[in-house]
Amino acid sequence: MTKQRGLLVLVPFCLATVASCTTGSSEGTGNNGTAGASGSAGASGTAGASGGSAGDTGASGGSAGSTGGTAGASGGTAGAGADTAGASGGTAGAGTAGASGGSAGAGAGTAGASGGSAGSNGTGGSTSLPAKPTGMSTGCNAAPATNDSSSNFILKNIHITATLDPVYLAGGAVYKNQKLPNGGYDYQYRPYSVRLPKNYNPAQAYAVTFGGGGCGGSASSFASGPGGGLQIDKTQSTIQVGLSYLAGCFDDGGPQIEARSDTPEEPYFRAVLADVEAKYCVDKSKVYVSGYSSGAWEAYTLGCAAGDVIRGISGDEGGMRIHRPPCKGPVAAFLSAGTADDTNPIGPTTKTMTSEDSLGSAPGRDDLLVRNGCVSSNYAFTYTDVAGSAPHAQFDATTYTACVKFTGCPAAYPVVWCPLPGLGHNQSTYNNVQYSPGAAWSLFMSLPNP
Repeated sequence: MTKQRGLLVLVPFCLATVASCTTGSSEGTGNNGTAGASGSAGASGTAGASGGSAGDTGASGGSAGSTGGTAGASGGTAGAGADTAGASGGTAGAGTAGASGGSAGAGAGTAGASGGSAGSNGTGGSTSLPAKPTGMSTGCNAAPATNDSSSNFILKNIHITATLDPVYLAGGAVYKNQKLPNGGYDYQYRPYSVRLPKNYNPAQAYAVTFGGGGCGGSASSFASGPGGGLQIDKTQSTIQVGLSYLAGCFDDGGPQIEARSDTPEEPYFRAVLADVEAKYCVDKSKVYVSGYSSGAWEAYTLGCAAGDVIRGISGDEGGMRIHRPPCKGPVAAFLSAGTADDTNPIGPTTKTMTSEDSLGSAPGRDDLLVRNGCVSSNYAFTYTDVAGSAPHAQFDATTYTACVKFTGCPAAYPVVWCPLPGLGHNQSTYNNVQYSPGAAWSLFMSLPNP
């Protein structure tokens, strides 16, 4: 069976749901506080829209008092909290940047009458982005199952307790269309597989990599070789989890689930992640999803719908659907696609590809650039096979020479784009270098804490 390739349509998605997918990018700065009466501290400025830009002007700055006027309060808070008020005695503290950079806007307070000196202006920052989970999972210090292995993938089964739309339940339209149950599995009971790191230590927190493969095969037979880009971790230093489709391809979107805006893949992934975190020692700040073809579609969809818990995605020949759940946060991304892939073209196509519910992979890349704060939400993209019109630089001058890294992204959420010249579907080797998806590992391991 031909393996499914990815198309990305992220710009129209996130632009349609800016409140849930993107953050503002303009930088606000607080105006200088003015001296007030009675020595009372000025009120804080308000935060910018969408949690992104810094606050408006601070209200009254610090004023004269009998013991030295206090400095003005913060000139405007950024995203997740930014500027701090100056100490008493007349100095206004410099504003600090918000988490992951929110633009700080602290205005300088004016000097108090009895010798307080004026504070300095706050420093600027980039758009504030939502926090990710951190810390060790509940499965730390618990002994793994006796049959768990670092040599083989071991099949596990999971019951999905999340409430699903009736179309996914027995008798529902999608359920019947997908000819479920398949090997005893359906949308409420699904398999996954686990391979532990070498010399697994239950007291040590590990990164976890989820992977999905291309179309073909069945849910009941995938465990012995889940593939799906799990070779992303060539050192086998992570907990590796194979995700399984039910009916030959992942049901992240498209006509097989009636191009719905929900997907049974999100509750499946969240149930598997919770099960893995309860049984093994996971570093919750290092959750990655990768895949090729249909598995790359899965990675893109989960990186959007479960972006609140996923740190990064790697996708080869995949993309984002037009109809999909709202995005819940930014993700670091390493993306590759063949420029001659006519099964899942880079695009953007002039009309929706009905078979994929997509406009091409380039719009998906561009959605990530907006969602990650690399460019503003009103950025006008002019597509090229190289990297669109967003500022970029070469990612790797020696090995992965076909890749570029966008220069406007926060350090915690980079986007790397690898358009592979002349390659078609299911082709990921360019100049004798394999781009699917092991190249992402060095990128992910270099990420700072979000």
